Amino acid sequence: MMIKIKYLQEPALQFGGYFEHQDAKTGLSEFGPFGKNIPGLHPTEIKLGFIGTRETVSWAQEWIERCGEYIESENIKRNKPSTSQSIEGQLFDTEALFDSPQTLNRLEKILTPDFIGFNNDSAFNCSFQTNDRWVRYIQPRELTEILALDNKTDIIWKMVNLFDENIANIAANDPTPDIIILALPPEVENKAHSVRISGNYFLNFRRAIKARSMRWNIPLQLITKSTVTGEGKNVQDVATRAWNFCTAQYYKANGVPWRITSLDEATCFIGVSFFIAKDLSDIVTMRSSVAQAFDFMGQGLILRGDYFNWDVQRLGKTPHLTYEGAKKLVKDTLNEYIRLKGYPPRRVVIHKTSEFWGKEHLEFNELDGFQNGIGEVFDRCEIDLVSLAQSGIRLFREGKYPPLRGTYFSINNTNHLLFTMGYIPFLETFPKPYVPEPWQIMQHIGGSSPEDLFKEILALTKMNVNNCAFADGSPITLSFSRMVGEIMKHIPENGIVQPKYRFYM
Repeated sequence: MMIKIKYLQEPALQFGGYFEHQDAKTGLSEFGPFGKNIPGLHPTEIKLGFIGTRETVSWAQEWIERCGEYIESENIKRNKPSTSQSIEGQLFDTEALFDSPQTLNRLEKILTPDFIGFNNDSAFNCSFQTNDRWVRYIQPRELTEILALDNKTDIIWKMVNLFDENIANIAANDPTPDIIILALPPEVENKAHSVRISGNYFLNFRRAIKARSMRWNIPLQLITKSTVTGEGKNVQDVATRAWNFCTAQYYKANGVPWRITSLDEATCFIGVSFFIAKDLSDIVTMRSSVAQAFDFMGQGLILRGDYFNWDVQRLGKTPHLTYEGAKKLVKDTLNEYIRLKGYPPRRVVIHKTSEFWGKEHLEFNELDGFQNGIGEVFDRCEIDLVSLAQSGIRLFREGKYPPLRGTYFSINNTNHLLFTMGYIPFLETFPKPYVPEPWQIMQHIGGSSPEDLFKEILALTKMNVNNCAFADGSPITLSFSRMVGEIMKHIPENGIVQPKYRFYM
């Protein structure tokens, strides 16, 4: 067995002043968002609307005010010596040294840095604006009447209708806010979260209200009291919550927080996934879901494929597109890309977590469907079709941490794998509680090398503007398309599907 191991350099992000850095929080702290470099990509104020009870709107507005200020990190790391045993002849008493007040505790400023404040004087150079004209109050008795219903499905849909009516009211009066914040009371969060309809199909309030409200053309942000107070399980420290919240709102207001420097500007990255949906006649079908056109600036477009039936007993659990379905899906995606950008991509990369079926599967020849669809849009386009899956193969290294993020290894030059999570030198730790699994290229049709494909995948793990983390474990082409599907299943056949990423965050 021949094993080759190589470390792929951490992709750099670009910020205001074209400053480059590995870490999103550091770059934003020093030079602010990338959008400041280009006219039209940087809002200097973000208008916010609010819907909730008087109490929930009040604490939501308090959170907005707090985000406008400097917030010190609350995360504390306890430093201890590597051993408490006495070593004969050692010069210092290490146990006493590390028990001193000066060194016992320190703020872990690298992993969870202080929040710089979202205001016009900070590096963000942007602030939140509120106005009473964009506030709608829901009476507690309205919520009580709905929550008293016996059927949970009725509770969720009536709650969706109640909030949607208030969204419509705000949207009907110009000027409209850039974002509407839904401040959810705890009882709504607890009693109207989700309910199983059948099998793996769940009705979910958060996803249903985002799906319903797309017709008003204003992105939503749902906020709960735990975001404000920090109470509850697995809640991040307040500075991290502020980083994530403000970065997401900046993007939803058409700002560009950062861009990747290592991705080709002429490449379009597409993620394809599937979700279970119900049509109006209550028949369970399958529908393809696409998260499209994550270009080098993270601008994303969303398209929905056509309904199709899938015979699990005859064809297996993993769905595949027909030739015509794959062809139409990629053509619609690229035509939308051209409509918005004004030119076709020179290269298209499609990521999928299942194999691309070919001619041997007759009508489900999605391989030729994708290739021919791309060729009909732009016949000189380069194509890479990549099937990815997380592997059970592990690497071990000395010490208490897993392999470095960016560790690329191959086995017999046939199996190619990459750790997108692991020890991160900049953070001086592995920031996750689980054992990382490498991604493996299961199938590849195209001219790029596995190493180059993995360099792109590593970069795509840093494009999730829904939080301000150093990186995700999954490329956004795959993680996002799954999230889109969860919202798509709540949009009826004749419903409005917004093509912009910011409506699904």
